[in-house]
Amino acid sequence: MPEPYYKQHWIDVEPERHAAYDQILAFHPSMEPIIRPLDLRPGLRVLDLGSGPAHTTMELARRVGPSGAVTGIDINAEFVHRSSNRAKEAKLPIQFVLSGFPPLPFPDGSFDRVFCKNVLEYVDSAADTVAEMARVTAPGGIVVASDSDWEMIALETGAANRERNERILAAAKSIALKEPRIGRQLYGLFRGAGLAEVKAEILAGADTTGRSLPMLKASFARYARDSGRVAEDEIAQWIASIDRAVADGTYVFVLPQFVVRGVRAG
Repeated sequence: MPEPYYKQHWIDVEPERHAAYDQILAFHPSMEPIIRPLDLRPGLRVLDLGSGPAHTTMELARRVGPSGAVTGIDINAEFVHRSSNRAKEAKLPIQFVLSGFPPLPFPDGSFDRVFCKNVLEYVDSAADTVAEMARVTAPGGIVVASDSDWEMIALETGAANRERNERILAAAKSIALKEPRIGRQLYGLFRGAGLAEVKAEILAGADTTGRSLPMLKASFARYARDSGRVAEDEIAQWIASIDRAVADGTYVFVLPQFVVRGVRAG
């Protein structure tokens, strides 16, 4: 029996979405505020939950160096296969594990740092997953999660498109996410898992150049289509309106990221 849509659409990823995710999930300097709270240094053992195409996982490996150890875990077999090859080509000793979660298939205290970016909105239980993240972290180790809050999303492409934008985004959210408000919940989840020194911040830069187009076209459009609430021709019109807004300089997209850091008590 297939898993719920919010999980199954990560288990089954068609080739065109893999290509899009290489763009969407590429590591770039704007992500520095998300990984900085990990306080990475050579020699650390790091776990990346939901490692996907592993572009960020590889950056984590570069920062802990050859004396460190990085593990990526993902629910998608093709991500694990591609990531293993990508890391091998880059000569980075990263281990990739194919597994759903929670629970996590690692002993207590296995890692000095545990990182999870844009994953908790899709898991069956965010609370259980955060508890597992705390469990596999060594005493004194750091846990960092970054996730969106989809109730704070903003897409502006002109007044004539606002009603359609809201309707299509609502259709996408209705099936793609287990918990669209996960961003605002992270602080409480970290506290509930017994993590100490919990700190939260919000990153909310505006995309005005179209950097988010691959995500809108490859993910949001697919989710809206699969919801059955939006016709194919209207999705095509929506995409065309977004392209026009980028071209004429009226495009704005904001999806706030909550970044929460906690320390495993000794």
